[in-house]
Amino acid sequence: MNTPEPAREVRAKTISAARNAARRATIDLALQDGARVIRRPAFRGAQNVIRDVEPIAGMRAAREIELGARYHTRTYIRDAREAGRTWHEIGRALGLVPGGEADQAGQTIAEAAYTYAAGHPDSETAWRYGRSFPWRCGSCEGLISDRGPFDGPADAEPGHGGGSAARGDARRLGRRMGGRGLGLPVQGRLRGFRSAPLHRS
Repeated sequence: MNTPEPAREVRAKTISAARNAARRATIDLALQDGARVIRRPAFRGAQNVIRDVEPIAGMRAAREIELGARYHTRTYIRDAREAGRTWHEIGRALGLVPGGEADQAGQTIAEAAYTYAAGHPDSETAWRYGRSFPWRCGSCEGLISDRGPFDGPADAEPGHGGGSAARGDARRLGRRMGGRGLGLPVQGRLRGFRSAPLHRS
């Protein structure tokens, strides 16, 4: 399906605004660290010049801005999980493509989102210790070690107290089915979910 023209225009403006903000932040950080101010053509062959910083100082500062933005992205992902958002919803909001880049490995949008948050499954850390993404459950206040959108919370979200894992499954299944399905209350439909894990995608 083609993206409507107004949506493409809004997206282009958002990207431009983000890049401009990142550039300003990069220059400010580089100057704060003592970089030397230079003037260079706006682009190759241009007559007008712009204020900038030395390339090495600029790339170093840009990298720090990138890491800082990634830190805040993970914080918002944690907030979203604590608010009950699924990995699929998070992946769509981030515009992730399964397998599109190394930090988006996975067969589904949900798996790509989990990789983006918890790291690549083939990293040395993942092989040694496994992957998890911590957040706190709003129902039981337990610290959850989220292992991804692969099984039901009882298996993939250790740390829940009481029946909050089952309630979480019920809430997510209800959202996905929109109240339709077997004509039973959501909790009733979940009685056998341990033998047929709910894939939270």
